[in-house]
Amino acid sequence: MPIYEYIASDPEKGCRSCRNGFELRRPADREPLEVCPLCKSPVKKVISKINTPKITKPMSVTDAKKAGFTILEKRCDGNYEKL
Repeated sequence: MPIYEYIASDPEKGCRSCRNGFELRRPADREPLEVCPLCKSPVKKVISKINTPKITKPMSVTDAKKAGFTILEKRCDGNYEKL
């Protein structure tokens, strides 16, 4: 299940939880929250950053083959040959 972030629409009217923003784990097929579960003030969904793997170095041909990728090399005639 994905984690969604919410924050109060009007920080002056929200509780401490929704003023600062909170995370909530919900199924993807559910509608986004419209009110805070604690104080019932209006909240809005925040677009948050996604988790992407960080590659610290370029993959070598052997690393790519070990990971299951097919390595192709372009030849002079425009065709690709499997390494």
